Amino acid sequence: MSGLNLSQVPKRPREWPSSRSGSSANKNKNQVATRRKHQERELKPLKNKLKSGIRTKEGSHSTKDSKAILEAKHNLCFQQIGNEMKADYEEHDAILIAHCMMQIKAKFDTDKGLNFIQQYYINQGLKKFGDDGKDAVDKELRQMLLRDCFTPKFVKDMTASEGKKAQSAMMLLEEKQFEKKIKGRLVYRGDGTQRQRCMTLDVPNAFIQTYMPDAKEGEDRVYMKITGMMVQILIDMAPEYRKYVVLENGKRVTYVRVLRAIYGMLQSSLLFYNQF
Repeated sequence: MSGLNLSQVPKRPREWPSSRSGSSANKNKNQVATRRKHQERELKPLKNKLKSGIRTKEGSHSTKDSKAILEAKHNLCFQQIGNEMKADYEEHDAILIAHCMMQIKAKFDTDKGLNFIQQYYINQGLKKFGDDGKDAVDKELRQMLLRDCFTPKFVKDMTASEGKKAQSAMMLLEEKQFEKKIKGRLVYRGDGTQRQRCMTLDVPNAFIQTYMPDAKEGEDRVYMKITGMMVQILIDMAPEYRKYVVLENGKRVTYVRVLRAIYGMLQSSLLFYNQF
C-alpha cells in the first residue's frame, strides 16, 4: 500500500465536540441507568412468576429434569443478554424455551455439533483469513464504489450538526460455512443513532440498491466516517479520495456522504421495504 504524509493531512474542525465527551457522555450514562432500573422493575413480576411456576413443576419431574429446569430458571431470570433483548414470557413459553436451551446445549457434545457464523472486525479478520480476507474487503468496497453508495465530502462543507451525527463505518469479515469462502460487509454503525424498530430482509445487495432520499430543507444529510486501514485501502482503490483525508486525534479519517442505504443504518430497512 502507498503511504500518505500525515503532516499534509488537514485536521477536523475543533468546534465539533466529541460524541462521547463531557456532559453528553454523562447524560447518556444517566439515561442508560434510568432505563435499566425501569426495565428491572418490569422484570421483577416476570421473574417471580417464573420462579413460582418452575417450583411447581419441580415436584412433578424426575431429578434429571428438575436439574435442567433449575438451570433454565437461572438462565432465563438472571442471564439475559442486554436489557434491549428483554421479552415477556408466559409460564408455558418459559418452560418450553428452557428445554430448547438444554437441547441445543446437549448437541454441542456430539461429533456433528452446531455451526454458528463468527464475524470478525477487519483487524482480526485479516489476521485470521489473510489474503482471502483482503480479497473480501476489496470486493465489498469495490461493489460499493461501483454502485455509488457514497461520495467523498470536504469537512468544511459539512455543518457542525452533520459532523457530530456522522457514524463510523465498520468492516466485518466472516466465513460462509456452506460456500467455504470469506465474505466482507461494510456496515454503518447505526447503534450510535436513535433506537427504533426495523425489519431486515435477506436479499443479495438489497440495501445498497436503494437510494437515500434527498434531505429536506433544514434536515441534516447522512455522513459516514471511513477510518483505520480502510482509509488506505480506499485511496489505493480510488485515488481521488486521497484529498478528502483529514486527521482526527492523529488518525486518518475520510468523511463520505451516504447516497444509498447501507447495512447498519436504521432507516435502511424501511427504505428498502418501501422500494420493494
